[in-house]
Amino acid sequence: MFEDGAEYFEVVIVAQSPKTDIWLAHEGHLVQKSDGTLETSILPGHYTVEFGLGSPTYPLRITHDVRWTEEEITAGPPCPRPIPYVPPLDSEP
Repeated sequence: MFEDGAEYFEVVIVAQSPKTDIWLAHEGHLVQKSDGTLETSILPGHYTVEFGLGSPTYPLRITHDVRWTEEEITAGPPCPRPIPYVPPLDSEP
């Protein structure tokens, strides 16, 4: 737990190839990209991952520290790519 009270979890995702791009997103917004192995600390929640830009998107639910391989993730069903929501700019000065 960090000073702000938020609890972050360690996430490791290992691709089949060290050259594979791993794209991690939350609600359609890119959180992190890495090649071969992605190691990060993130808040709990629902995320998506894809192995190579434009490939199928897979859902991830983060509730604790995890280590997954591409094979483990892609053994499950893909999900639709989330569309990011960007709130409109406030028109008032």
